[in-house]
Amino acid sequence: MMTVEAQKNESLILRLDEDEIEQWNNALNEVCNGFTVANFPAAIGVSRDHALTLLERLHHASSNQMQTFSLDDLLAVRNALTTVLAELDSGEYPARMGFAVEESRRTRDALDSVAARYRFDRFHKTA
Repeated sequence: MMTVEAQKNESLILRLDEDEIEQWNNALNEVCNGFTVANFPAAIGVSRDHALTLLERLHHASSNQMQTFSLDDLLAVRNALTTVLAELDSGEYPARMGFAVEESRRTRDALDSVAARYRFDRFHKTA
């Protein structure tokens, strides 16, 4: 399960388990390489190049290793999961993503929670 280890400047240091790394990786791979995403920056929240760089980082990530992610990174993965959940039908979803739809929804919801907490903490530090 995703663990927030620390918040440092404009980023979070997280530990991801093997399933989270795989889901993040697969969602980004689908939006970058699996199907066309109209207006990619608006839909995913980052440029396609940024998403590809994040995909490359995740491809080499190890389970439970501390990783640093920006809020943009977290939201890009969250938006990629949301896009994949909307694009793939429930029959093909497990085959392409390697996970049940409900597992990906839980991962997306966990990202929402972490991002919201991060924004809350940043807001209160500047207020």
